[in-house]
Amino acid sequence: MLFNTFSFALFLLITYTLYVLVFSKNLKVRNIFLLCASYFFYSCWNFKLLFVIIAVSAVDYLMGQKIQGTKSVPVTTNSNEEGSEPTEAAPYVPAKEAKIYLWIAILVNLGVLAYFKYTNFFLESIWDLLGLFGITSSAYSPLNIILPIGISFYCFQGLSYVIDVYKDKIKACTNPVTFFTFIAFFPQLVAGPIERAGNLLPQFDQPYSFNYEEARKGLFMIGAGLVKKMLIADRIAVYVDGVFGKLGDAGGYPSFLALVLFAFQLYLDFSAYSQIAVGTARMFGFKLSDNFKMPYLSVSFKDFWSRWHITLTNWFRDYLYFTLGGNRKGKSRTYINVLIVFAVSGLWHGASWNFFIWGVLNGIYLAIFDKVFHLNPQKFIAKVGCCLFVFFSWTFSLAFFRGANLHDALQILGNIGFSNIDAIYNFGLNSMELKFAFYLIAGLMLIELLLKNYGEKISNFFFNRFFIIRWAVYIAIPLALIYLGIYGEGNDNTFIYFQF
Repeated sequence: MLFNTFSFALFLLITYTLYVLVFSKNLKVRNIFLLCASYFFYSCWNFKLLFVIIAVSAVDYLMGQKIQGTKSVPVTTNSNEEGSEPTEAAPYVPAKEAKIYLWIAILVNLGVLAYFKYTNFFLESIWDLLGLFGITSSAYSPLNIILPIGISFYCFQGLSYVIDVYKDKIKACTNPVTFFTFIAFFPQLVAGPIERAGNLLPQFDQPYSFNYEEARKGLFMIGAGLVKKMLIADRIAVYVDGVFGKLGDAGGYPSFLALVLFAFQLYLDFSAYSQIAVGTARMFGFKLSDNFKMPYLSVSFKDFWSRWHITLTNWFRDYLYFTLGGNRKGKSRTYINVLIVFAVSGLWHGASWNFFIWGVLNGIYLAIFDKVFHLNPQKFIAKVGCCLFVFFSWTFSLAFFRGANLHDALQILGNIGFSNIDAIYNFGLNSMELKFAFYLIAGLMLIELLLKNYGEKISNFFFNRFFIIRWAVYIAIPLALIYLGIYGEGNDNTFIYFQF
């Protein structure tokens, strides 16, 4: 059930109506209803794989309880003298049993993720390696393993909960319904944001009362996200898919243009999903984390990764980079830690050497260009130059992200040049359609820039004044989606990050 389908619109309408009118009055009933709705939402892809998320949730919940049970209450002791001040409580030190329970949760979450996502990748890699020594004699036949949608996201969300309980950052959740709903909450279940338990879990214990302003803003965010996805990202995808489907005919300008457009497609597609997720959750009274903050205006690679897929970047920073030692063990070790984190991040995105190379390449960008050349421009011209440098370096790496294999990635990079300009319109979009796509991208970037600098003023101006203009926009959005949106048979409208 995709966000950009009529089936989701119907699901949201029914669920939200029942939520507001019937189930939100009682906290326990509300959470049970949200859990059932979330499991139904997930089951629409593959009912049989529902047991995976339930099993992972059960393990994380039980291990959190076990870890919490090992903790002793800090005790203050007084000296023998009457009226003396109590001594300071000793800092919390996890019990040995707690570490065992933590490792059980880590092994289960990463084990489940490894089996479903990486089994064929590892087997194929071993098969190819053996083939170099003449040990194998036939082609590798992949196992028939169906990848549960969203598994990378909900495993990381559950794992961060257990780790935070272990580190005594949060208390273990004592209500299984609340915890299971936290893991399966349908707006962000499939592709994030990856929420921390400290942010989202307490919200399930807060009573809900209908707020017209919040509902309206949430619905507007959904509409804006659908515009990003269906009007712009999916239109760009027609051209990108056309070029990558005919790499032999896409030399020169078409290859360069396809990579640049894919950079915008990826951003618009994923930020659209995140915006729809945040807007949907807002309607139900929940506040999710922002996942993007205009990453293509970044002036350094550190700046870029503080704006791009923020919740995943922070997850790797807090639970892997700091665990490896961060920047506390010298420059050489810092560079190695950065490369390890980005290599793992690449494989998190996909089980292929393409994603591994994409991750390592971006790790090199961060380690070399930021930490060696100290990208930190102060003047406007320097900022523009750095912004373009970061964008095109990122775009270059996306050849490995988008390419079906290493050969395709290297081929499109090799195709890039200043020739074949007459073939630009041979890959799915004619002159008018391509210009329209560029106008939409430029318009959206301008709107986002204005919102960044004057967001609160624009929001207050739009939602509180000029009834006619406001409703004209409300009506224009669905009409634009109907008449200008890219949808229907023959088009792959799946959100890109659903495959992860």
